[in-house]
Amino acid sequence: MDYKTNPTSRKELRGIARFVRKLFKCKNKYRFDVMDAFERIPSVFPAVSCLVVEDDEIEGDIPARCVPDFKGHYTIEVKSSIYDGAAEGVGGYRAHILHEICHAILCLLGFTPILDRAFKNNELKPFESMEWQAKALCGEILMPYEETEGLSVRQIRHLCQVSRESAELRYNNYRKPEPKTPLERRARQWF
Repeated sequence: MDYKTNPTSRKELRGIARFVRKLFKCKNKYRFDVMDAFERIPSVFPAVSCLVVEDDEIEGDIPARCVPDFKGHYTIEVKSSIYDGAAEGVGGYRAHILHEICHAILCLLGFTPILDRAFKNNELKPFESMEWQAKALCGEILMPYEETEGLSVRQIRHLCQVSRESAELRYNNYRKPEPKTPLERRARQWF
């Protein structure tokens, strides 16, 4: 399920990603240590706690979740099979965990749900979608834009330890033509 939140741009999320990488003392310019971040986030952000739970404690095919208590605290719950796979370096599992960490970080930064009945057919613009923002921030942390520019899908996948799908998305972002008009440039900042 998705919720509307305060709008942000890809450029702003890149700045947040650089900050998060510094906050967690990421020494590798490509690979972000998701497991270290999962273990350390409660000391970096005391309003966040992390739990590894039995697979049947989270319904269906949901690999992990960020649960707010509506008092400013967030609990990140990760299925044990996802945690184990991430510890073994499975890119998709690493991304699932980081995605939930990103939800908590964004909420702490004020990107919390907005109750708004004005949008049509439950459609949100990406820049005001909590899910898009968490996915985009996750991608920016896992695959720093400036560092991965000019790399192939295979190089991004190997150096950043991400899934093929994630590496392809990042690679394809570099292939978008530059905006030609001021309106296109302004619109691009949101995507």
